[in-house]
Amino acid sequence: MEQKRAYIYAAFAVLTWSTVASAFKISLNYLDPLRLLFYACTTSLAIFFVLLLFQDKIELLRCSLAELLRSAVLGFLNPFLYYIVLFKAYSLLPAQEAQPLNYTWPIVLSILSVPLLKQKIRAKSFIAIFICFAGVLVISTRGDIFSFKIANPSGAILALCSALIWGNFLDIQH
Repeated sequence: MEQKRAYIYAAFAVLTWSTVASAFKISLNYLDPLRLLFYACTTSLAIFFVLLLFQDKIELLRCSLAELLRSAVLGFLNPFLYYIVLFKAYSLLPAQEAQPLNYTWPIVLSILSVPLLKQKIRAKSFIAIFICFAGVLVISTRGDIFSFKIANPSGAILALCSALIWGNFLDIQH
């Protein structure tokens, strides 16, 4: 029964995440990136507050000043900076270009773990990183990698910057 539930949750996650690029593009037709971020954060804050309230897990008053400052810095990086940059990238690029560029964050995270977390990356991992970046390049240039035509270079840079912000955010948390 637990395995079946795990499959259902996995399918739900795949279905919801696979629509995120389209949802961003549609939403950005009606809202600028800052307003979209405001509504998304307000909605999630309200939902989480209610959940925590019902579970009696509101711990804000038990946090130290250092913990609150750390949370503020992390909150600035994500969701604020990350999503402002990402939503601007989505507003400039087709969704099928913005999403794979943004989803280079696991690659960025692997690379940043070397200087920030003193991790070692094996040769196989470098080969995998190269293959992943090559795949993103193929998708972003619509298969014409030698012409290197990207719909909007500024949007592409922003999408890659969002991956960099996310990678740093995850490394900073540790």
